[in-house]
Amino acid sequence: MKTKRLKRTEIIQGFVFLAPALIVITCFTLIPIVIAVYTSFHATKYAVVGEFVGFKNYATVLGKSIGWENILNSIEYVGMSLLVAVPLGVGIGSLLNRKIHFRSFLRTLIIIPWILSQTVTALLWKWLINGNYGLITYWAYVLTGRKIDVLSSALTAKIVVVAANVWNSLPIIIILTIAALQSVSADLIEAAKVDGANSRQVYFQIILPVIKPTISTAVVMQSIEYFNMVTLIYVLSSGGPFNRTQTLSLAAYQNAFDYWNLDVAAAYSIIIFLLNILFSLVYVRILRSNDD
Repeated sequence: MKTKRLKRTEIIQGFVFLAPALIVITCFTLIPIVIAVYTSFHATKYAVVGEFVGFKNYATVLGKSIGWENILNSIEYVGMSLLVAVPLGVGIGSLLNRKIHFRSFLRTLIIIPWILSQTVTALLWKWLINGNYGLITYWAYVLTGRKIDVLSSALTAKIVVVAANVWNSLPIIIILTIAALQSVSADLIEAAKVDGANSRQVYFQIILPVIKPTISTAVVMQSIEYFNMVTLIYVLSSGGPFNRTQTLSLAAYQNAFDYWNLDVAAAYSIIIFLLNILFSLVYVRILRSNDD
């Protein structure tokens, strides 16, 4: 009996300690999800939820070419960002892990883009590519003899958005890489050198496999962050030109707060939510495979 009472007391105490976190999660996560699901199946007029319309809002999102274009833009944006950020971040992290001059200063300097908000980053890059006085466009004019409007072309707009995103998020990959490299055993490297391995073989065959779990975690974390990103793209390009840089998250934001189509925005948000669940499942599977 005493054992049962003790277990019951421990369970009650556990719920008491978890209550604040559960309340916060319920208020700021579960309830908004329920409201979004409910709204996505109804028509809205501004902020007023009206009649039930079934899957009409989802058909509006997925039944038009622009909806699928937003999905492809999101995948393209995430893929291009990862292809640049991950190799570059691992390379710079590996370099900054070596004993080089001004290493501490360079490690501090490299964190600055990460400290800046997405809004500041977008405004900075918008100034750099301004057709009249931007630094990048000025040098392009010096080299080519003509002024260019970077955001007027779909290709260059995508390149600039990806470049700004990589510049802003690269430090986190560098930091994770440096932290992972600190855990690589010096004895393991020394043993490989004794066996006749050169520096290139040590890095690619010994060091990279050891830090692979950290790199995989960074890839999944950044994939989710890039997929849900709104502010940077909204301030920098607003999804233009002709919606070529408009992602799912940006479309959801614009439909909700620019056009007041809350029903369509809710459908967008639920699709994003389901895709995030898919990313999370992949994340868990990758972590389990790394543990095995």
